[in-house]
Amino acid sequence: MSKQGKLSQEEFQKRCEEVFLMNDGDEAYDITVEDDGRVKVSMGEVGTKEEQFRWVYFDYEPDMSERPEALAYLLGERNDFND
Repeated sequence: MSKQGKLSQEEFQKRCEEVFLMNDGDEAYDITVEDDGRVKVSMGEVGTKEEQFRWVYFDYEPDMSERPEALAYLLGERNDFND
């Protein structure tokens, strides 16, 4: 069974900004750890001029295999970030 994050969107966004290199305007909405260990972060960003600056939504799949503490922080299982 997959694992979902426990944080509000606002708190999750703040933590993602600490854990990942994000661009201004990037929004992180949710995190899921699949049964096979893959991590999916649901995100959105403003598209390019060619895309008429519309929002683009996607799943970011970072390799968190060597960052278990950071993953636990994003899932809301710990409150200190020490990556």
